[in-house]
Amino acid sequence: MTDGALPKGMKEGSSSAPKGSGVNKMGISIAIGITAVALILGIGFSGILPIGDELSSVMQPATIVQEKPSATYSPMKSSGSYSTSNLDLIDQLDWSISTGDVMSMYLDKDSSSLVIQTLTADDGELFVGLNADYIGSDDGTFFILVDNQEHEDYEQAGMDLYIDLPAGAETVEIFGSYIVS
Repeated sequence: MTDGALPKGMKEGSSSAPKGSGVNKMGISIAIGITAVALILGIGFSGILPIGDELSSVMQPATIVQEKPSATYSPMKSSGSYSTSNLDLIDQLDWSISTGDVMSMYLDKDSSSLVIQTLTADDGELFVGLNADYIGSDDGTFFILVDNQEHEDYEQAGMDLYIDLPAGAETVEIFGSYIVS
């Protein structure tokens, strides 16, 4: 992408993000539906909601304990191990995904990379606004793997990356020259 060029989907004079198409809205609807079903099943199996023969019983309040993520990171469907920081950057970096969801973002100290776990059912685009307080590159470029395969289908505008993701992508790794943790 050349200097002064706008990211894919942006028009001159527009200050908002690209408009989603009907396919994007369908993907969001499917993701919301799957999340609702998973939530209902999760509550049912946790004992908060009675299921089956217990429907006539009175519900008892339950205490839910949320565990903090551990410092050890286990990526989905990957045999590699990561030496990560215990800081999930999902709330620290600007990001958006057109279809699917971003589950986590961690720095891998050993490979100077940002590891992003995603859930995608359809092709889409992942935007990540990198921050030099966490990851950087000496020459300003980054190397990207999607599900452990080299991925060149992306655009870079400064520290902003627009990565085209194939359906089913689970792991995106953005390699820089250094990380700060």
